[in-house]
Amino acid sequence: MSSASRYYSLVRQVPSMATDLIRAVRLVFSTTPYWTTIGILFVFVLGFLPLISLVIIKILVDTVTAGIINPDQAVFTPQIILMLCAAAGVALITALCNAGSTYANEVQALVMTEKISGMIQSQSLALDLEYYENAEYLDTLHRAQEEGPMRPALIVNDLVRIGQNCVSVTVIGALLLSFSPLVGIGLVCATIPAAAFRVWFSNKRYILQQRQTELERRNWYYHMMLTNTDFAKEVRLYGLGPFFQDRYRKIQKELRTTRLALSRSRIFWDVLAQGIVTVAIFGSLSIIVLMTLQGELSPGDMVMYLVGFQLCIGYIQSIFGSITSLYEDQLFLRNLFAFLDLKPRIVCPPDPVTLPGRMQDAVRMEGISFTYPGEQYPALSDVSLTLHKGEVIALVGENGAGKSTLIKILSRLYTPHKGSITVDGLSLAGMDPAAWREHITVLFQDYVHYDLTAQENISLGEIRGTHDFTEVEQAARMAGADEAIQRLPGGYQTILGNFFHNGHELSIGEWQKIALARAFFREADIIVLDEPASSLDALAEAEIFDRFRQIIKGRSAILISHRFSTLRMADHIYVLERGTIIEHGNHASLMAQNGHYATMFRAQADPYRD
Repeated sequence: MSSASRYYSLVRQVPSMATDLIRAVRLVFSTTPYWTTIGILFVFVLGFLPLISLVIIKILVDTVTAGIINPDQAVFTPQIILMLCAAAGVALITALCNAGSTYANEVQALVMTEKISGMIQSQSLALDLEYYENAEYLDTLHRAQEEGPMRPALIVNDLVRIGQNCVSVTVIGALLLSFSPLVGIGLVCATIPAAAFRVWFSNKRYILQQRQTELERRNWYYHMMLTNTDFAKEVRLYGLGPFFQDRYRKIQKELRTTRLALSRSRIFWDVLAQGIVTVAIFGSLSIIVLMTLQGELSPGDMVMYLVGFQLCIGYIQSIFGSITSLYEDQLFLRNLFAFLDLKPRIVCPPDPVTLPGRMQDAVRMEGISFTYPGEQYPALSDVSLTLHKGEVIALVGENGAGKSTLIKILSRLYTPHKGSITVDGLSLAGMDPAAWREHITVLFQDYVHYDLTAQENISLGEIRGTHDFTEVEQAARMAGADEAIQRLPGGYQTILGNFFHNGHELSIGEWQKIALARAFFREADIIVLDEPASSLDALAEAEIFDRFRQIIKGRSAILISHRFSTLRMADHIYVLERGTIIEHGNHASLMAQNGHYATMFRAQADPYRD
């Protein structure tokens, strides 16, 4: 891209930059109005103090010079002491204001970080599950988490520095322009190349970060595999450490090489730009010294102008530097706003319908079709089934048949692309998704291990309202988890997992019982168990499903399992293949059809027969 093209590209970005900056400032003011106001007051005070210092220095130098050449030096002593006290007072006030400004900025940054982190968390919760299965979304989330919490506060700090330096440049610049307007203008012009280069570098750095996001995530994934508990066993068993370390180092080298190449370019141009500024400064200082030697300026004037020019050039550089930082912060802030501007697709309708109480009739799914983003073939195609109140149905099929996808659609985690779902005749699409989810409890096959107490692990199944400890115990007994919990050092108050101090790790089967208890704890209309016995031993499985009807207490249930011993109890069984229902009926009728279900059943049962 040519220089002209880059220039026009930057110009076109100005409106969006202004919009993002205004949005960031509003966010900061709405979050920390008190400390932002305090910071602005410090800006003006600190902006005027340098001029006062310059005037004091001029008077002090001229007074000392006069005292040196005057025989009666005692006459000048009181004025010298007064100026020294004034200089000390200004220095003390400056130190106090700087300390106060630093504290205000620190408080503001901490509050803003908490606020932005909370916004990212809330947005993550609001977005559909479908987003989490999209690599582009994960890149956006990664960039928002990496840069989002700190950038709004940095923008405000940049604006504060710009404001403070503008005040100082205005008051000191007026003094310097009285000396020589041309010299003052020349100093300003000398700082422009450095500012232009920094804007160019910020843009390059932003583009590089955008390109490297996926590489960074992949590198973090390899790092996590080498350090995370979930991977520890297989990494050691199969000797995978060197393999993943090698991949990590290769990506790290690629990231480092490109970043250092950009840094080398930055150093060259930065030194060149600073050279221009240095020539301008010392050229101005030479003029001041010559004018002093010729008697056109007093020693005090000389010191005042020397210090003033140095301060002024520093303030101008700081202004341009802050503007450059502002530009860079705004670029990276787009990552946060891009994430916050994502819209969930599954939302509460403007006038939602509600179930008057418990489900009284049935859930009917008719003609349901769904295709995952980026996939060519549908996960579900024209699926229809009915779940009556108090009925237990089972979903059977090979891996990838669409069973778990169907449950996610029923849970309003996905929206079907075709078809409809009704509950007691009411459209599920017309209900508040959060309100509907209170009517359903699900044990997913990839259930979560919460590193919390055993009691909390179970009670998370229903966090609304208050519940007695006896209800937690009852759910644990139904899932067969109570005995294992009672053996723990602190019983139900024992922290599970080894992530925290004094935590206690469970076996995979014990974790599944905890997850089962969490599902049973919620008094929902529909209980969904996806591979509920995959990690249970045969006796534990038999104990739960022999009294399953008693456990669900007349509620509806959906079972998904590859263990046909679990599914025989179902009132109705639906057999899925490649997202389509190919058979349905009870166990006896399906065996009589001698179709796909019967083939799968015999494949599992025959090895146990004599």
